[in-house]
Amino acid sequence: MTTYPEQTKPAASTGGKRKALPTVIVLHHTAGNGNAASELAYLQNNPAGVSIHYHVAKDGSRTRMVPDDVIAYHVGNSLVGSLGSPNAAALGIEISNTGSKTVPDAYPVAQIDSVAGIVARWLAAYPIQMITSHAGIDTKGKYDPYNFPWQAFYELLAKHVVNE
Repeated sequence: MTTYPEQTKPAASTGGKRKALPTVIVLHHTAGNGNAASELAYLQNNPAGVSIHYHVAKDGSRTRMVPDDVIAYHVGNSLVGSLGSPNAAALGIEISNTGSKTVPDAYPVAQIDSVAGIVARWLAAYPIQMITSHAGIDTKGKYDPYNFPWQAFYELLAKHVVNE
């Protein structure tokens, strides 16, 4: 499997240590302009207090922003079954993508593969019960990650899981 460059840039806004292991993985698109540096700067410190565990750029490079054992603020107005605080139960990945509905932004294979690699690691480490889009749990109309190639993602994820 391909190894992707990984760096750490801590996010300013977090919810402290988790009280229980994560059980949900949520995928998002950044809705940015595709410039990883500006997306990372926003995710490090923004007025909305948004944070994420990983950011994955178009080339597959990864930036760790919040450790797994710390709560990131990425699902906002969301419901996951009977969970009281979805952020406390969720690990999140922001995938660099404009999210444009009028001019869909492609997700390169390297980017999808890199996301699948992170998810495979989490599946091996935690009692994950659900992998979902932000759209799948949001209660206020989020639609991310728009146009995400789920079939290709799951095919790559299967390869990673076998090789873990």
